[in-house]
Amino acid sequence: MMLLLLSSGWMLVYANRTVLYPLLSIIAIDYSLSSADVGFLTGSYFITYLLLQVPAGILGDRFGMKRVMVWTYAAAAIGAIGMGLVVGNYSAMLFFIALHGLGAGGFYPASFGMMMKKVEPQRRAFSSSLIGIGMAIGLLIGMSASGWLYEIYRDIRVPLLIMALPSLLMWLLFYRYLEETPCASSPSWSQYRAILLDMELWRINITTFTALYGFWVAVTWGPTFLKVERGFSLGAAGFFTGLIAVSAIPASIFWGRLADRVGRKKVGAFVLPASAVALFLLSVLENHTALIGVLILFGMLSNTAFVPSMLAWSADIVEKRHPGLTGASVGIFNGSIMLSAVVAPVVSGFLRDLTGSLAPAIVAASLLMLGGTLLLLTIPVFKRQNH
Repeated sequence: MMLLLLSSGWMLVYANRTVLYPLLSIIAIDYSLSSADVGFLTGSYFITYLLLQVPAGILGDRFGMKRVMVWTYAAAAIGAIGMGLVVGNYSAMLFFIALHGLGAGGFYPASFGMMMKKVEPQRRAFSSSLIGIGMAIGLLIGMSASGWLYEIYRDIRVPLLIMALPSLLMWLLFYRYLEETPCASSPSWSQYRAILLDMELWRINITTFTALYGFWVAVTWGPTFLKVERGFSLGAAGFFTGLIAVSAIPASIFWGRLADRVGRKKVGAFVLPASAVALFLLSVLENHTALIGVLILFGMLSNTAFVPSMLAWSADIVEKRHPGLTGASVGIFNGSIMLSAVVAPVVSGFLRDLTGSLAPAIVAASLLMLGGTLLLLTIPVFKRQNH
């Protein structure tokens, strides 16, 4: 029940997050915005998302993950609904997108912290993958439905509100059916300092940042790239970018199980460079069938294929070195890696303004992912992973 609820919650968060992406080119035209301005519209979500990561994790450790989760998800729901109601007012859209990001930011450490506390170590990567299925389905729904609904109704509000309203029901289900987690005693500053200075954790965080940088370049700007530079319709561009999520569903389960059995590092060392190559191919191919195939391949190797292994690896270390700081560690992990979602859309928009194409932004992301692979190879393997 817990994993089903958490996965469903993330499905709606991702649907509300990604429904906006296929509409970016329309918003830019309607409101005379530059690519960098539109990139900041999506980036504002992640700025506040990042701000609440560590505080929410600490509060979850001290007062219970459910309590944090319920209230932050309520903020996310209000933000998503408000975003649909104020279309046409750029400043108001920024505010509600940021509010939605703030709530989702608290939901991440609370939800994954709850899972880490309740699931045994040998099932952590797999359980993370199951939650990730909700993310993948939400991404697919948001990306594929957005363009089609806009083309039918010619109103940006329609796809935004259709995605947002079910969040209220999800909030009620969390309140009614989730069980609270035990609270830890108040950690000392020296314990927080130790986890903040743990260099193995930071190498995991930075490596995962590079993986997600490439993912967010593909997801935020993919529909625009396919529409403007490869000749897809708006609806098709959103749908085919959403195929990243379709292929991620079975792949995430496979990689999660494999990481629990053979080791987090072995899986990550294959998946990350392979996804970098797939992303690079997206920038050079022009044939529509080949592009669709690359998007499917990228989905099998990115985000939900890679992140569960890294999160489980981080949890293995925290359990041994920093007991009682599960929520804080998840907050630090996600806060670090999701900085990519702030940087990637803005930097990619700037490169597009500078060069007139998104291809250089995609190439830069793939090179960064290869750099992350080199860093991953320097991380020592935790003993629990030796099977």
